[in-house]
Amino acid sequence: MKKLLFFLTIGLMVACSTKTNTKFPFAFIDSKSETVGDNINSMELYVIPENFSTDTLKMFCQSKKESFNNGTFHYVVFFDNKENAVFPNNPLTAFYGMDEEPQKHIKAYYLYNKKNGFSKLYIYDTNSWEGKADITEL
Repeated sequence: MKKLLFFLTIGLMVACSTKTNTKFPFAFIDSKSETVGDNINSMELYVIPENFSTDTLKMFCQSKKESFNNGTFHYVVFFDNKENAVFPNNPLTAFYGMDEEPQKHIKAYYLYNKKNGFSKLYIYDTNSWEGKADITEL
């Protein structure tokens, strides 16, 4: 019995430590980065499906967080469709400011500050202009 428990534990540890190539339902549109002083800030735009799993979105953002190797501010913005996916008119760190039109199409966004560890996912019930955000720390 102890041997069986030992082998099950080892098998579980190996299965949990093995990275898988999970296929996510978010369509990549474009990315942009800008340098401000010593800081490199980046933004990636995606299209999010109409019916998406919050857990899948969290897993995707967690995987993005792990992949950000340099820079300071990282934004991952999820739009309702490709035609509405645009970069802000402001510097990336100011996000979309008071730009109403793009915010009417943002369904979620993830913000990660590599320097201080700030990491939050904002998911909107309607959109970022009119809706209330459900905020999750990652």
